[in-house]
Amino acid sequence: MTTPRSLVRAGQTRLGKLRTGRPGAAQARPYKLRLIDAVTLAAVGLLVLKLGAIAVDDLGPSPASADAQLPEFARVLAKARTNYELPDPQTTGSVTPKEPEKPAAEPEPPAPRPPPPPEPMPASERAILEKLSARRDALKQRDETLSLREQMLGTAERKLEEGVKDLKRNEDRPDGAAAQQAEAERMGLKNIVTMYETMKPKDAARVFDRLSLDVLVPIVLAMNPRKMADVLALMQSEPAEKLTVALANRARGQTPTQQPVVMGLGPNELPAIDQGGQDRRR
Repeated sequence: MTTPRSLVRAGQTRLGKLRTGRPGAAQARPYKLRLIDAVTLAAVGLLVLKLGAIAVDDLGPSPASADAQLPEFARVLAKARTNYELPDPQTTGSVTPKEPEKPAAEPEPPAPRPPPPPEPMPASERAILEKLSARRDALKQRDETLSLREQMLGTAERKLEEGVKDLKRNEDRPDGAAAQQAEAERMGLKNIVTMYETMKPKDAARVFDRLSLDVLVPIVLAMNPRKMADVLALMQSEPAEKLTVALANRARGQTPTQQPVVMGLGPNELPAIDQGGQDRRR
């Protein structure tokens, strides 16, 4: 069997021959290392290393690999004697993974205890509380009444102050009341005129026949001339004549004193006096 030592010796002999050259050659030329020689040396070294590895494997398995192949009991004994920590065996896909450990469930907190029932109130305390509550309600109602009276008094005082101020203004302006009265009369006359203008001319003429001139003239002057012309055409001849004369005199600025006369009656007739619900004329 060829051993690494014999291979090394053969390589050294070959190298010596290459260095010395052929036998009988001259020693004058120096030896030069060629490429083939370097490749040969590298191959020889690689072969030596390979053979050394094979020889080591042939000597036997290592203690670690031997321990890995031992059964569980033998592994425990080997660990106890040599104090060597054996590696865990590699698992394949056929082994099911271990399930992760579930965390321990936290204990539920105890349910809160219901509050104890209130102690019953004594009758004397209950009566005192009821009296205090009634007293408080009475005071509250009294305060509301007083505040309402104060508001009413304040309103009355303001009205009195406004009345006094109005009186002072009227005293400072003597014509103020007269102007207000005239304005009120004008507004009232305007309403009357509007009422007669909306009536039918025939009905308005029947009413105008019985009105006195001092009442009729202001109404006629305030009415629309076209509507008044329709009413005047339907009036009786004598009241229409008197109304025309009164309007002409007023236009000239004359205001003759007139006695109130009821129109619509004859020259020799007087208004009848109602006796027992019957009207009669003399």
